[in-house]
Amino acid sequence: MRYVTTCLLAAAILCGSAHAAAPNMKDGLWEITMKMDMPGMPAGMKPQVMRQCITKKDLEDPRKTAPSGGDPRDNRCQMTDYKMQGNTASWNMACKGEDAMTGSGTATYSGTSYTGTNRMTMKRGGQVQTMTMQYSGRHLGECKK
Repeated sequence: MRYVTTCLLAAAILCGSAHAAAPNMKDGLWEITMKMDMPGMPAGMKPQVMRQCITKKDLEDPRKTAPSGGDPRDNRCQMTDYKMQGNTASWNMACKGEDAMTGSGTATYSGTSYTGTNRMTMKRGGQVQTMTMQYSGRHLGECKK
């Protein structure tokens, strides 16, 4: 389950290709809140909150803006069909490995905040499981040195 959560967190706003349009995000310290809903998981799971420093250089490669701070060199999950229309990004994704999954996501940016959703499907123990992750980010200010 840890791999699934890590994969979803890394994919939350992961943007597929270094050549993709950059999201409308301000560089600096971001607080990201993620809430996962998965049938069969305990009700009332607490949202996960984390902080991530996004530099101007990170914004040149949208893969580095992943809210989990995940390692962009980890290629278990591949993004496809990334599109930026106005302030909204959308993509499809597929993750390989023990907990292989497919899904899609969207995120809408406003410079100092964003909201989005990922929907994922995976087979586990011969059964199909679905997950939905709602997330939001807000710019807090400068990164601490």
